[in-house]
Amino acid sequence: MPTRRPLTVLTASVALGVGLTMTLTACSGGDDPSPSPTRSATATRTPSATATPAPTTSSAPAPDGSAAPAAPSTPAVPSDDQTGGTDDGTGPGTGNGSGVETPASVDWSAISQQGVAAAGGGTVVSIAGSGDEWTVLVAGPDGSLTQSVVSATLGRVTSGPFPKDADAATKSANAARAGAARVDAATAATTATKAVSGSALRSLVLGGSAAAPTWTATLSVAGADRTVTVDAVSGAVRS
Repeated sequence: MPTRRPLTVLTASVALGVGLTMTLTACSGGDDPSPSPTRSATATRTPSATATPAPTTSSAPAPDGSAAPAAPSTPAVPSDDQTGGTDDGTGPGTGNGSGVETPASVDWSAISQQGVAAAGGGTVVSIAGSGDEWTVLVAGPDGSLTQSVVSATLGRVTSGPFPKDADAATKSANAARAGAARVDAATAATTATKAVSGSALRSLVLGGSAAAPTWTATLSVAGADRTVTVDAVSGAVRS
């Protein structure tokens, strides 16, 4: 009997060790860190983010929550800037820098005075133009002519004065008519436009002879031209 006890103990120890090993193996089987083939095949791959270019312009949302239209990349530039420097009167347009193309009224007396002042004296023998710009022709004491452009809005000369060539006979006739006239250009212009309701003056020219000088006015009425004659001595109107 004493010789069999160590064998029994050894057999029991081996059996206990084998049982413990099997127990530990069973417990550690659920913690396998390697993913199973099924999990790897069914995993969904996250798509990479796509960069979106930033908008060139930003706009605040409208009060109703809708997106406001984006502002244009280049601001509109006005085609005609009336706020620039003072105009010298030599280019196209009004020449007064105010943007007024057609004044509400035209002071013929002021326009005549500006033309005479620019010429250094004399008598107005012609006015022509429209809207703001009026060309004034002045005959000097010897009949020589000087031309200026006068702004009705500013009441001053915007271009000129410029001398006008004329031969001796023309100068003599100019001086004779201007000296014989008793009705000046401003009065003749006002008389002619009042004689035809709704008319606008286009031109006024002193003609005739020294014995019978006359003012010939060309008027615009409803898009058509009409001629009115004013006696430069009596002021009577003939149409």
